Amino acid sequence: MAILGMYGTGNFADDERPKNWRQGINLVFPNGDTPLTAILSMLPDERTDDPEFRWFEKGMPLQRANINGAKTTDPPAIGDTIASGQADDAIAYLLVDDPTIFSPGQVIMNETTEENMLIASVSTTNSSIAVRRDHGKKFATNPALTGGASSGLGDGTGSGDPILIVGNGSPEGADSKDAVTYMPYRHFNFTQIFRNSMEFTRTALRTRTRYDSSGPYTEEQRQCYQLHALDIERAILLGERAEVTSIPGGAGNLTGTSQGKPLRTTRGVLNWLPTVSTDPNTPALNWDIGTAFGGTLNERAADNWCENVFRYGASEKLVLCGSTFLNAWNRMAKNKFMIEAVPTDETYGLKLTRYLTPFGSLLFKQHPLLSMDPVLRKDGYAIDVQFLKLRILDDTDFKMNVQGNGVDSNKDEFITELGLEVHFSGAAPSTAGGLPGTAGPGAHGRLKGVADYTP
Repeated sequence: MAILGMYGTGNFADDERPKNWRQGINLVFPNGDTPLTAILSMLPDERTDDPEFRWFEKGMPLQRANINGAKTTDPPAIGDTIASGQADDAIAYLLVDDPTIFSPGQVIMNETTEENMLIASVSTTNSSIAVRRDHGKKFATNPALTGGASSGLGDGTGSGDPILIVGNGSPEGADSKDAVTYMPYRHFNFTQIFRNSMEFTRTALRTRTRYDSSGPYTEEQRQCYQLHALDIERAILLGERAEVTSIPGGAGNLTGTSQGKPLRTTRGVLNWLPTVSTDPNTPALNWDIGTAFGGTLNERAADNWCENVFRYGASEKLVLCGSTFLNAWNRMAKNKFMIEAVPTDETYGLKLTRYLTPFGSLLFKQHPLLSMDPVLRKDGYAIDVQFLKLRILDDTDFKMNVQGNGVDSNKDEFITELGLEVHFSGAAPSTAGGLPGTAGPGAHGRLKGVADYTP
């Protein structure tokens, strides 16, 4: 059985042994300080040949809109409304945000009144559709068509009646229908160069230590890689995307930016999420419980968040969380959810706890780096790992003797260049090339600032 998209029974076959530092160390220490890097190292990654990499995504079309205005003549204006009582088979004109998702012959349903209407024609010039009222003769008196202000999102969240495409029909012997195409969302990220060095004088390398008679090199190499792994872990979880070509007063190896050599950082999971919400009455994928509820989680808030998190993507998701968050959630889960320990042979040795909610399964892993931080230990990230991928420009390598010529020392370093690709984050996409600018569906989430639980 494989969970979270991790293949196999938990052991590499002979020809699948880890072939780089990043995979090898994380395989040996799966429950170490860098669980996200460890999990991603067990999943397929992808090479990139450019420090800026892009991807496209396309979710299931909503095929939903709002009536921004309704009128018996074309074009209607925002807020126009047709009162109840319009005759069966009469034509009404509906103002919508995007008429291109509609075509003649489609049947739409007013979700407020449950009236079906047949689309007779579409006007991209007036952003309107002409509909034939009461398709199927359901009503003795046809209900009102209520227009209202647009949300600007084109997803049916405006104030007018929401309408939904419920199918299409064609007459016998008809020609083919007009094509309807949905454009993909485009996102991009950068690779980030991670470098961590260790340096000894020639004399120090030959000095015996109490903890290792062979000298300090082995311990320093272990510590250097640990710091390297911690930098990568924090970046792919908390980092932000940027490209800097000038740093006034930059010291050390930052002086190269003054010569037009860019420094790039990759965007991590946190900053791919939608804008954080502090509204206690509006559940969100990225929800600040600390502000909305004073840090106290309750069952209703947890259910509302789970409903949002499982609306898209897999029915099983990973939760990386701090110790305070886990303590509060576990107190609630003992009364509400079923709790299971996941066998480590299904997860490459990772120790996970499964919480069964009405919406799907959450696999919890306490994250050491979150737990160590007094602020971040109150946060929990729900991640649909099938939509995460490391993009590798240069995988982790250990380079020796990188010191300058003539220096009486030995300097070695770990170096990696990679970035994170996150699909279905719910973040606003790039609009280059005229592609859609509204956010797509989100399959990941966060609860922020959870310090306690109350029933």
